[in-house]
Amino acid sequence: MHRADRRHRRLPVRALAAATALLAALTLAPAYAGDLNPSNPLADSGPWPHSTITTAANPEYNNYLAAQRPQRKAAMAEIALTPRMRWFANCSTCNVERIRDTVTKYVADTRRKDPGALVQLAIFGLWPRGEHVNGRRPAMTRNDLIAYKRWIKQLAAGLGNARTAIVLEPDLAISANHGGLSDPTPARRMAATAWSANYLATTLRGEAIYLDAGSADWLTIDNAVRLLSRSGIQHVRGFALGATHYDSVPDNVDYAARLSAALARAGHRAKRGVIDTADNGTPFTWPQWNARWGALYRRTGNKAYAFDNTPTCGSSTEQVCQTIGHQPTWDVVGPEAGKLGLGEQQTALRTQAERYVDAYLWFGRGWRWMQQGGNDSQTPTRMVRMALHSRFDHPTG
Repeated sequence: MHRADRRHRRLPVRALAAATALLAALTLAPAYAGDLNPSNPLADSGPWPHSTITTAANPEYNNYLAAQRPQRKAAMAEIALTPRMRWFANCSTCNVERIRDTVTKYVADTRRKDPGALVQLAIFGLWPRGEHVNGRRPAMTRNDLIAYKRWIKQLAAGLGNARTAIVLEPDLAISANHGGLSDPTPARRMAATAWSANYLATTLRGEAIYLDAGSADWLTIDNAVRLLSRSGIQHVRGFALGATHYDSVPDNVDYAARLSAALARAGHRAKRGVIDTADNGTPFTWPQWNARWGALYRRTGNKAYAFDNTPTCGSSTEQVCQTIGHQPTWDVVGPEAGKLGLGEQQTALRTQAERYVDAYLWFGRGWRWMQQGGNDSQTPTRMVRMALHSRFDHPTG
């Protein structure tokens, strides 16, 4: 585990105008691509905006707007004003016919009339009844597959010609049938993902699609290669790491390099990764979580201690807890890389990051109850606590 020194920093209180100016500076990517990854589709000068939609789908921004106390508002701004992925879920209560309109509105809000702006989304459609969150693994039926394809087509229509970064099917790694997270119909879910990858890649323009590949502390490289090969990796840019785990960026950089090489040996060349940094500012692995929180969770059944709901850090020195991490950027060895464990002395890791990682993106949602949607009662407090002890710089209000 690679960790830098954790020092508590007091959050400044700024006027909204100052926060907006800072956000503009943070969300503009540098105007050149790295020599080691010249084909990186995320490396250009287009802005990466945050969403300002004030619906239940964006509780982070709503909580920020509603906050009255200046320091609390500033803490919430560190999440609400950071560019991150919105999840679009295919569920039994969702209206397939409305998804196109919903996505169209999200695209317009994010682009702010700038066609070069990056629209970020996670597509989560393989578990339409949501039971996998509670440990149940229902089969994917033929009717589920039909509905899934209709949903994907409508979603793609809503995206149109937008420049997009897409994480396709977070928790796809469940279908690798790894340990106790077995999927009863893995072949059908992988086939559905492969169809979706192909459809989106051939229908959209300006897209960069990354298939979920779990995390460095989840699947072995061989299992990840089998999963991705059966799920359409040949159609897309690459793979996504860390969506629902919290292990360190250096561990995932090394994993991305090894996975890319293994995919090349399997016939899938030049595949690159993106790494989630939304909630691994104080990184830990699943075994480390199990050592600290596992027995308590199993004894009490209290989901406040579940892996998907690991408690937030209460101090700058606490371990095996959640804080927000590195801001989203394609500049993976930028000014704060040393805080990740990718400082100037880490030559090999820095080279791996520049060559095999397209960007750090925020597609995890550790501040939400069980990483799920909606504005549950815990989200505002978790947002504040995750920001208070972060080592990393973010927009503040």
